[in-house]
Amino acid sequence: MNEIRLQWRYGNPTDRRAYSAHSPLITNPMMTTIDPIAERVNFFHSLRLFEGLNSEELGFLASEAKLRSYESGAIIFHEGEPGTTCHIITRGKVRVFVIGEDGRELSVSIFGPGEIVGEMALFEDLPRSASVEALEPTSTLELNQDVLLHGLARSASLARSLLRALSSRLRHMTEEAEGLASMTVADRLFLRLQRLAEWSGRPVADGVRIALPMTQQELAALVGTSRESINRALSGLRRQGKVRLDNGWIVLLDK
Repeated sequence: MNEIRLQWRYGNPTDRRAYSAHSPLITNPMMTTIDPIAERVNFFHSLRLFEGLNSEELGFLASEAKLRSYESGAIIFHEGEPGTTCHIITRGKVRVFVIGEDGRELSVSIFGPGEIVGEMALFEDLPRSASVEALEPTSTLELNQDVLLHGLARSASLARSLLRALSSRLRHMTEEAEGLASMTVADRLFLRLQRLAEWSGRPVADGVRIALPMTQQELAALVGTSRESINRALSGLRRQGKVRLDNGWIVLLDK
């Protein structure tokens, strides 16, 4: 099988307040509304990341943000580059990945609308620690380092929100790494598929279907193994009656 199709719904699975996929900001990435700044303010206001900011603070960020659009497969930034901007995703999904010493990619995480990427390098004055790739047509609001630092200086609420977001992400990644360390490849794969199903699965007669074009190599990078291991793990999960393949789609069975 050359391609596995997976899908994530719009929105941060850890933040149920993530901006609605029906918002004009997401459905219309070119932002052709009469007042794009007001539209951005509404978007920022809906995010937990900016919870507690007043209209003036939100307006400042909205007026300084730059709309960026990326085609599927485009690299938003590379590992090792200077980190001078961060991106808040308004539409689409991105993959954060690193290159190991053996030259193999390892996907760190996948993010969608309402989530921020690239913020770590802004505070460390160090090169990017990972690369970010658009998994599908994606739009972001880009904030420059000077803008964000100026916003932090003006707003204690923004500083607290960013610290909370960074702490939550670090805790989640630490817990996940500890849990995955003792698992087999099949167990790690099944856990990833379960989470994807929780985030955006589409119900079918006997389970949940997951759907976004992704090769076995990309899925291997997400799990942290080789394509051959993913192939064997999928075969094992099929024999156990945990998944089935439906014309290239993965279906997690109710069992």
